[in-house]
Amino acid sequence: MSDYEAQRWYDLYKTAVLELEHAAMTGRISDARTEIATRLQELKQHPGLHADERQAIDDALRNLRFLEKDEARLAAEEKERLLREAAQKLKIIEPKLR
Repeated sequence: MSDYEAQRWYDLYKTAVLELEHAAMTGRISDARTEIATRLQELKQHPGLHADERQAIDDALRNLRFLEKDEARLAAEEKERLLREAAQKLKIIEPKLR
């Protein structure tokens, strides 16, 4: 176990990566990003130290960006599906409205 695995940012990052509910994913990612930003500020006080943790943070941020893109794609697909369903329902009730 690496030292950084005991850090709060790492727990929040793992929670975001393991989140299965798309509704909760955005909040989990935001929580992880916030804690990572806090930790990066702390690490600025120790330049040259914690190279492993800095690399892990870079990797985590890259993975969080991937999750965000995937979440945006899924949200767009869901929006499109809902719009198609709404259009289909309007076609069904259109004759009744005339």
